[in-house]
Amino acid sequence: MKYLVFIVGLFFFTTHSYTQSYHTEIGVEIQAASFSTHGGTFGGALKFAIVEEETVTFGPSLRYQYMFSKNHTMGTSGKSSTIGGGAFFHYRFLEWFFLGTEVELLQNPFVFKNPDKKWRLTAFLGGGISKSFGPVRLNVGILYDVVDGFRDPYTTDPSPLSRDYFFKIQNPDNPGAAKYLPIIYRIAFFFPLNNN
Repeated sequence: MKYLVFIVGLFFFTTHSYTQSYHTEIGVEIQAASFSTHGGTFGGALKFAIVEEETVTFGPSLRYQYMFSKNHTMGTSGKSSTIGGGAFFHYRFLEWFFLGTEVELLQNPFVFKNPDKKWRLTAFLGGGISKSFGPVRLNVGILYDVVDGFRDPYTTDPSPLSRDYFFKIQNPDNPGAAKYLPIIYRIAFFFPLNNN
């Protein structure tokens, strides 16, 4: 929790010092929505972006993710949610692309191995398309969770966003031992609040 307080404090210090040369945007993000007869996940984030020269973008974020599952054979079902917040930094270039990082501290519903570790740090690196279409800017990105990439699967709980991973690697020697890489997609719409 102290990391989140530090990130928010740094954000307010930065915005207070430099708001004269920046404009702001509000972002609404959709993250890895998926649905099937066995369950699904959907959610996203609200982002407050400070933009300098239409290239450097940064600010805080607040995330909520809802997950549900159904086992038709056993007649059981379950649901859980993830909340948390953090900060992001994007660099927009060539009017079409962005590179960036997003760091968040999230409540983890998957605490099978370490029940006392109820909060989990995520640190995504990635990029994608960032294009302005009049009153809205569209961001479509593919991101890799560096923290979960170094996770020991035998001693550490999975990431709270692990159900949203979509890139699967097959093991040719053992087809049943396929695993997902910690890669997700995110779609966001940014709306300008003011332009200096």
